[in-house]
Amino acid sequence: MVIVAIFLGIILLGLVIGLVMRPKVQARARAHVDALQAMAASFGWQIDRRAVPDIRARLPIGGMWDEDTGIRATAQLTGQWRGVPVVALQLAYGTEGLATHTWHTMTMIMVPRPVPGPVVALTAPGMSWANFLASDRQVGYPPFDGRFHVHAKSDEEARVTLTPAVAGLLAADPRTQDRMLFFGERDLAATFPGAITQQQAVAQTADLLLDVSQRLALR
Repeated sequence: MVIVAIFLGIILLGLVIGLVMRPKVQARARAHVDALQAMAASFGWQIDRRAVPDIRARLPIGGMWDEDTGIRATAQLTGQWRGVPVVALQLAYGTEGLATHTWHTMTMIMVPRPVPGPVVALTAPGMSWANFLASDRQVGYPPFDGRFHVHAKSDEEARVTLTPAVAGLLAADPRTQDRMLFFGERDLAATFPGAITQQQAVAQTADLLLDVSQRLALR
């Protein structure tokens, strides 16, 4: 009987905590939707409830979209930026600790790649979940090679994509701070930490991608 009473007490406590927290959770959700709508209106974009692009298929960077992360989109905006189609995604993904599973939020901006090419990704150098056991490709431009860990099938494919014009821009551009950049076969994308409602970060990242796109188009 004592065990049953304790078990029931735990259940009741959980219900009480849930009832207390529910209004706060609902308020946060409403505030996020309001901020999303305000951002869409400011940029002239739309909240897009259609199926989200398959990120793993469009940006197939081996090992970076590990199934264990459980990555999923929680919001999607679509529209135009400087006359180019753009998709903005808010993504949630998990990381495993010794006895915990922690959820994180990041934002991805995606634009078309002007010329199809090899799949390449850029992350910050040093040890990280993205760089673990991944070869660091070199493009032969020291300021760039020292700033990024380059994920690609080979140095040659990295150099085909990261031309001197592209590498020169990225090596010196402060907008790459805290960004991961992805060159999919037909898409360009960049991510940064946090929610999609960071208007300045979204605008800066979209501008960065289009500046990269212009340099990729120069052959």
